[in-house]
Amino acid sequence: MTRTTEVKTPEERAAEALAARSGHDEPRGVEWQRAGGAPFRPAASGSTPSASATPSAATASSSARTADADPSLVPIPQLIRDAVLLLARVVLGVVLVAHGMQKVLQGVSATAQGFGGMGVPLPEAAAVITMAVEIGGGVLLILGLLTPIAGVLAGLVLAGAVVFAHFSNGLFAADGGWELAAGLGVGALVLAVVGPGRISLDRLLLRRLRGPETLAAP
Repeated sequence: MTRTTEVKTPEERAAEALAARSGHDEPRGVEWQRAGGAPFRPAASGSTPSASATPSAATASSSARTADADPSLVPIPQLIRDAVLLLARVVLGVVLVAHGMQKVLQGVSATAQGFGGMGVPLPEAAAVITMAVEIGGGVLLILGLLTPIAGVLAGLVLAGAVVFAHFSNGLFAADGGWELAAGLGVGALVLAVVGPGRISLDRLLLRRLRGPETLAAP
């Protein structure tokens, strides 16, 4: 009885040897070829995938940073950005604290009476909340501490001022209009979204929480 032997191609023998070295039961390259795929070409020992086939982690990280970068027609140095954010925080915070102290000197009752005349709901509670947000939020903005929270709260209080106190008087502040309150409120929201910059307590606390590796972060 004659025993026939299967004649294997060099590609099949190479695939079986590669499968044996990697611990697979079946030569996957041969299976792919028999299923109609392209001829199997085993990679040379010690070879590495090309950069075009498998991007490196550094390349992917660089691409992600590039995609997330804030596009600007005129590049602005980081130091100037931080200085402008500091100036905006201080000016906005001082104005808020001044308005809050003005209400405190008037007293809660007088402030609540004025709020009630403008149609503000729960005028006494609104007066206390407004004083706390204007003074506390203003101080936090000056320090650059909890900036997102302080900015959002200040924006909400100033939005209430626009709706109840100034909107019916038109645009200009000289006529009691809404331009000043709206400008301050939008500025507070911008700081809440953009952040306080690197000259802030938020930045200092973040570095301490995350460790010294964040010192090199932009």
